[in-house]
Amino acid sequence: MGNALKSRIFGTALGQALLRVQQDLSFRTMSLRNPEQAGIRANHIIADRLIARLCPRGGTFLDIGAQYGAVFSAACRQDATLNVIAFEAETAKAARLREVFPNCQVFDLAVAETEGTATFFINPDASGYNSLVPRQGGKTVPVTVRMAALDSLLPDIDVDVIKIDIEGAELGALRGGERLIERSKPVIMFECVLRDTNALGYSASLIWQWFSDRGFRLFTTDRLAHAAPALGLEAFIDAQQYPFRSHNYFAVHDDRIAETRNRARLILGVAR
Repeated sequence: MGNALKSRIFGTALGQALLRVQQDLSFRTMSLRNPEQAGIRANHIIADRLIARLCPRGGTFLDIGAQYGAVFSAACRQDATLNVIAFEAETAKAARLREVFPNCQVFDLAVAETEGTATFFINPDASGYNSLVPRQGGKTVPVTVRMAALDSLLPDIDVDVIKIDIEGAELGALRGGERLIERSKPVIMFECVLRDTNALGYSASLIWQWFSDRGFRLFTTDRLAHAAPALGLEAFIDAQQYPFRSHNYFAVHDDRIAETRNRARLILGVAR
């Protein structure tokens, strides 16, 4: 699906239907073409279904790295009472989000550890890979963007669910939102594909330790609804090696594991 088409149809009933068809076809073809990666695709589909419905009625949903709004728009279609706050560093996308989703609060910036400016690398051929992390090879367009920390942007509110997908800069967003996260204990879905320490100094082990120090446990998407143990440090690091177990993970505070598992079971229609 091209970028121009995505910007027009995400958030519509047609867009959601096309996304489901695309996911189904991708899973079926990948299972035949490259079975080693079929598990990743299945976990991605499960993640989409869970994140769209985990936020309680009337709750607050943060989408960090909102892109075209596919994730939070799916959540809003499930529950129009949600309070959505979106963050998108690419100016054109942020403007489009404001146009298509006027009831959503949109911040045009990169969520990070501190205030200031940074170089943001835009990939014109695959905008889903835009990042604060410079990439080796490939064509990128560097632009200057504002950086800000969640704790300064949202000093007082409580949030229920956070989705973070910012291509390797996730730990910075977590560090900059430490007070908000410790106060709210939200369910957090985040992407992690860190086989080594990246150019920002972030690694899978640092992410795992950050969550562990604050009483959060990590789960692959296919384990959230089940009584399986959380991922230990070695298992989380191992999951970053090919063939990958998942690209998306859920972080759940000890105080919320039982309720989150019960909600996930209802969403997916599974037993224990």
